[in-house]
Amino acid sequence: MRKWLDKTTALVLCGALVLVACGDDDSAPVEPEPEPMAEITPEVVGLYGTLVASFQNVFFAAIIPGTTSVPGEGGGSVEISGNDWTLQDFSPDGALIINGAINVGIDQTPIPLTGEVTLSGSQEAELVLDMELSVGTDGLSATGTVTIDGAEFDAAELSAAVDAALAAAAAAG
Repeated sequence: MRKWLDKTTALVLCGALVLVACGDDDSAPVEPEPEPMAEITPEVVGLYGTLVASFQNVFFAAIIPGTTSVPGEGGGSVEISGNDWTLQDFSPDGALIINGAINVGIDQTPIPLTGEVTLSGSQEAELVLDMELSVGTDGLSATGTVTIDGAEFDAAELSAAVDAALAAAAAAG
């Protein structure tokens, strides 16, 4: 009798284990984790810093009533028609050339900035901008995303990295 009880217990335990392991097909699928943001490299910091400095210069020129064009330091221009900015071979430094179109809600708070630009010359990249800019006592701050060559970055994190790089460069002399 003892042998029979041991075999029956083992058989029941194995059967229960199989049933638990197999589960049922009605369970809800697990959602995939969101993709992590791309890594912020020194090249990305330099690229974003140059772009922000360029846009700041155009932004401050564009708030002057009647401004329809802002020339680049190294050539080209930004043509302004309402909230639409068209960058035509715009060069902030003579080495980088920016082409594309962005929409800047200069009359809104915070300022939405969306569009696509292509960089060539000293740096090559395609950027998709979906940001909001706020003007405060510390200057411009950004939220939203910047997609550089298909890699998505948080605009606030990029801005913080640029500020840290500028502070480190100033401290180094």
